[in-house]
Amino acid sequence: MASLSPTFGKRRGHLLFFAVLAGHILLISSRLTTGEGQSVLHVGLLAVLSPFQKGGAASVGAVRSIWNGYVDLRGVRRENRELREKLARLEQTMWLERDRVASYDRLAQVVGLQSQLPFHSIVAEVIGLDASAWFQSITVNRGLVAGVQINAPVIGSGGLVGRVIAVGPSVARIQLISDRSSAVGVLLVRSRARGIVSGTGDGLLQLKYVSNLEDVQEGDLVMTSGVDGIYPKGLAVGRVEQVANGPKLFKEISLAPAASIERLEELFILPPVETNHKFTRKVE
Repeated sequence: MASLSPTFGKRRGHLLFFAVLAGHILLISSRLTTGEGQSVLHVGLLAVLSPFQKGGAASVGAVRSIWNGYVDLRGVRRENRELREKLARLEQTMWLERDRVASYDRLAQVVGLQSQLPFHSIVAEVIGLDASAWFQSITVNRGLVAGVQINAPVIGSGGLVGRVIAVGPSVARIQLISDRSSAVGVLLVRSRARGIVSGTGDGLLQLKYVSNLEDVQEGDLVMTSGVDGIYPKGLAVGRVEQVANGPKLFKEISLAPAASIERLEELFILPPVETNHKFTRKVE
């Protein structure tokens, strides 16, 4: 340890010398001035520190720019979210208005059609649907209170829909002609051939018991014959879509329903056939 003391003393002396020298330089430079009257020390410090100041200012500016961009981005996202919500509400309002207009137009057609029916009818609205592979029925918002009766024929804007099979105080159940167990006595308008229409369970109808000898063509209109005791004569049932001679005595005929069975909304319930004579016909 004693051998290191002279070296340490020399280093200490050197450091002290340089410190004193730097102090003198700073003192002298603080008193010296440039041609413009500025302190040489001040000018030197500016020259040394200016790069650091510029770098610091640039860093602060970059941080401020990023922050401002982040704040602006959050504002834009919030505005976009609010605009999307407003657009969704406007679209919903537009669709509701369109549905109201369509309902008004449809009801106007219903009122016009009701005035043309030969019998007094009850206007009912579909409130329930029961559609399966074997049984198809609907529920309407009219029942005993409104005068609905069992076996009352039901028609839509295009033609025959079905018949009432159950009645409650304020609702009624209607068996559609597209039901497999339904049966409607009909005749072909052009050839006057008779037959029976039943449902296929998939929205179509089939015309049975028409002889292979009869003249049946695609597009032929089929209407009720009035011989089944349930449906009055002259109601449109459907049109022939396909026809072919069957393997036995009768043709195989498929019909498209005259009424849009799958899109029913408002219906007309007629009085049962056995009570039709009790009602005054509007056309008389």
